[in-house]
Amino acid sequence: MEIRERTQGDDFDWAGAHIHVLAPPRHWRPQAKPKNDDSVALLISYGHTKALLAGDVEKKMESFIAAEWVQADLLKVAHHGSATSTTPELLQATHPRFAVISVGAHNSFGHPRREVLERLQEYRARTYRTDAMGVTTFLLDGNKVEARPGDAVP
Repeated sequence: MEIRERTQGDDFDWAGAHIHVLAPPRHWRPQAKPKNDDSVALLISYGHTKALLAGDVEKKMESFIAAEWVQADLLKVAHHGSATSTTPELLQATHPRFAVISVGAHNSFGHPRREVLERLQEYRARTYRTDAMGVTTFLLDGNKVEARPGDAVP
């Protein structure tokens, strides 16, 4: 298996979808000990539908992503809904209709944070949480996004 380094501005196609790399920036060099902002953030487009997969990015990298003013139908909430992510700046730039938070039940970090859930509600993003709802499959058919809570992958 070939491993490729991807940075901001890289584009490639995969299985009918177009993938645009939003982060990390081209000049970014991770430290010896990995940090959340080392995450890769991807904007996946399929037809007229888009999903932003934000990895574990925090406020600094979200600001970098928001500067590109990318709209996304679906936001994979960064860093399990921690207080350092899902900033108003990112939500204003993306205007997601759906958000999904991958987070363990009763985790010791208190994720997702109440303020993140409130921000998502303020931006009217229909929010799905793995701790409360289990797996949710999102289908992007090129024209619409459909959420299927509790579904196995078709």
